[in-house]
Amino acid sequence: MTLTEFLLARLDEDEAAAREAARAEEATTVPAGSGAAAPGVVRLSPARALAEVEAKRRIVTLAYEATGLDMDGDVEREVNARRESGIEFVGERMLRAIVLPYADHPDHDDAWLL
Repeated sequence: MTLTEFLLARLDEDEAAAREAARAEEATTVPAGSGAAAPGVVRLSPARALAEVEAKRRIVTLAYEATGLDMDGDVEREVNARRESGIEFVGERMLRAIVLPYADHPDHDDAWLL
């Protein structure tokens, strides 16, 4: 699983948890280990959680636009080529920052840490 695939899957989970809380008309925290989503996703309100998911998705898109890379392509390979050449890849650093709250997820790869 790539960093981008992992991040988008977590955002999908966060969105699903927020929508579930909105349906219940109650902002609750998803219990740790429930598998539903990351703990604390719906800390303030479902609307806030949904806005945060949308903001993070936009940042993911901007990370790719800033580098001129295609989100549907094999970005990880191109990232590695840039790293080997000594050029820092800003888009990857942006994604690594966004993925930090998910570091306790079982599918998280410690290689993604900043």
